Parts: sequence; structure tokens; C-alpha cells
Amino acid sequence: MDEFEKKKLVLGIYLIVLSVVLAFLILSFWPGKAAGKEEWENAVILGKECKMNPEVRLFFLVLLIGAFGSFVHAATSFVTYVGNKSLTPSWMWWYVLRPFIGTGIAAIFYFVLRGGLVLLSAPLDLKSLNPYGIGAFAALSGMFSKQAADKLSEIFDNLFKTEKGKGDEERADKLEEMRPVKDLMLGENKIISHKMGDKEEPKDVTIEKLYGYLKEGVTRIPILDHKGAVKYIIHQSMLYKFISEKSMQAGAAPLNITALTLKDLLEFPNMLDLVEKSLGFVSVKATLGEAKATMEKTKNCQDVFVTEKGRADEPIIGWLANTDISKHAKA
Repeated sequence: MDEFEKKKLVLGIYLIVLSVVLAFLILSFWPGKAAGKEEWENAVILGKECKMNPEVRLFFLVLLIGAFGSFVHAATSFVTYVGNKSLTPSWMWWYVLRPFIGTGIAAIFYFVLRGGLVLLSAPLDLKSLNPYGIGAFAALSGMFSKQAADKLSEIFDNLFKTEKGKGDEERADKLEEMRPVKDLMLGENKIISHKMGDKEEPKDVTIEKLYGYLKEGVTRIPILDHKGAVKYIIHQSMLYKFISEKSMQAGAAPLNITALTLKDLLEFPNMLDLVEKSLGFVSVKATLGEAKATMEKTKNCQDVFVTEKGRADEPIIGWLANTDISKHAKA
């Protein structure tokens, strides 16, 4: 068993133990009846009765249920990614800390609810609270922290509106742009490309063959040399434009597409700049922000390839298209 497999095993055991501990503590802090201040005053933990402030007990219960909701989210995600064999080491701490994030979101949402800032017209006292209702809000805010955070953001935005284009919108170092490209890229083993042989040249690659790749559901075809370094990127629109222009040049005579090659495509006016000089490269240690910056500074760039050191002559490790970068940068 390698090191990563051991870490996955430890993480799985951690999640199992966490679920048992949280369930036990929730039952210990849960009141004997649905409402009433007297039922909140004593909690029974490991058979021992503990007298505590009712408000403190309710708050601890909110934290525990928020953590349990986050545990459900984390455990579901964990078994899904392990089952698909796509779990990466960089996400291990996310699973460890996810329940603690849930406690924080649940606590904030609890204060908002008790303060009457959302859904409620006035603050509630302890006697009028339904523990099942509060528990449901805590669990859902922990389980769906993103949505809960968005709701809190909506409330805050309404209370403290800022001018459009100011504040966070001015900052270039947003959290999403700090994510490693290796977590977002399409891996080399999943890229549909044409890898040229050791002695193969552009004149040996037919347009008909390139056109065949489009039938596999792709719209961009990387052309790799025999070592796996990307040389060109052929977009579907470029290929269609080339074939269309060649058909028009042929006039009344039918176009013999089988006679056309990659060499003909590269020699087409302005085509070389689009398929060869528009490529961006970043190292495997780069961030999404660095990939975005590379794409923006490279003329006509719509594709950023990931290599070991970010050099064009290295075998590709992954690929980020412009649509991928835009999607993740705005997430």
C-alpha cells in the first residue's frame, strides 16, 4: 500500500469515527422535550448530568448539528471520488476541515436567525424555539455551506451595498485563481490528439484524418510531436474555414479532400499564427491565475497547455481551454 492509499484509509476512518462522535454528542445535548426552558438546563453526557446555561447548550447543539451536516457532504464526496479513483492529495485537508467549516457556517446562520435578520420579523426567545427547526437549519447550513454562505452574502450585500466595480471586484488575487492548474486541467490521458510518428511530417497527416477526430465529439485537436510535445492546435472552426475556402478556390471542380494535408493547412494565409503561435504554456506548479495571465498575454490564445516546467518543447501533462479558465475563474 503506497503513502497516498494509507492517507485515504486514515481519512476514511476519521470520517467514520467523526460520525459516531457527532451523533453521540447530538443525542447527549438534545432536550428531553420539544420546547421549554427547563428542558434545556441539564444535559446527560456519558451517564452524568451536566447543568449548563440553556443558551450555551443550544449553541453547542447548533455547532454539532452543523458539523454533522458538513460530515454528510464530505463523506458523500469522499466515497464518490474514491470510487471513481479520482481523489487527489491536494483535497485531503478539505475533507478534514469540512465539518469545522460547517460549524462556523451553522453558528453564523444561527445568530442571523435568532437576531431576526432573515425569515423572522423579530428576535426569538428560548421558550418559543423549536429544537427540530433550529436543528434542521443547522444541518442544512452545514451540509449546503455554499448556498448558506450565498444567502448570508445576499443579506450582507443588502445591508452594506458597495459601488459596482469596487471592493472585492478590484482584487486580482481571488481565492479561485490560486487553485493549482493540476486540479483543474484535462489530463494527458484524457486528451484526444494526433501524435505524430518519429519521421512523420505535416505533409503525411491528411485533413481527412483530422476531420475524423471531430466525430469523436471534440472541437479542438492538439497535434503532438513523437515525444508528446504540442506543436499545433487545430480548432474545428479553422478546419471548416480551410475546407470551405479550398472548395471555393476549386470552383466548379469537386474538392478532393483526401489530397489535402496538414501542410496545406499550415500554409494557408494567417493559419500558422492561429495554430502554432497562439499556444500558451505553464508549469505543473502554476495556478489558475497564472494560466489566465498567460492566455491573456498570448495573442489569439485559447489554449493553455501544462508541462513539467512550462516549456513548449516538453511533453504535455494537461490542458486548459479558454472556456475552462473562464468557468473556473468566475466560480
